Amino acid sequence: MSLYEAKFVNGEPTFKKPVSEIVAEVRDGGAIQVLSPTDYHTSRQRKWYRGICLRGLSDWNGDTPSEWDDRLKRECGGTELLKTEPIWMADGNICSRLTIRGVGKQKMTAYIENILSKSIEMEWPVTPPDPDLRKDKMNIEALREKRPAKETEDARDKV
Repeated sequence: MSLYEAKFVNGEPTFKKPVSEIVAEVRDGGAIQVLSPTDYHTSRQRKWYRGICLRGLSDWNGDTPSEWDDRLKRECGGTELLKTEPIWMADGNICSRLTIRGVGKQKMTAYIENILSKSIEMEWPVTPPDPDLRKDKMNIEALREKRPAKETEDARDKV
């Protein structure tokens, strides 16, 4: 699936790829989806969670992404921040599970921050999704090593 972020120049949307090439990717039965800035943001957050965070932790210690998903939801505030969805069991009973589907930007951001904090505490190799946080990767590494980082104005604001 291709995803192209829009930037507006002189009131017109522009993309990294010409619109004609984007449209040429559409196949019979396919679709083009337009996301609001908030929906695009949360979509990227969910992709980071599933694709980077869970897979990275799975590769690190061998537990499955599903096992890590359950653990993070349990240990990182999932019950307070995530939504629940019903699951119908074969015997007719209904139970519920936590899901990141439909979680808004603010709660998903808080959940990711909880994961990043827990990863520092537990020394899990989790890379932050936001490029601004990646700029301070040295400060995050210093926290992992439990030694102070070289303090900068930006670092004081983010730690």
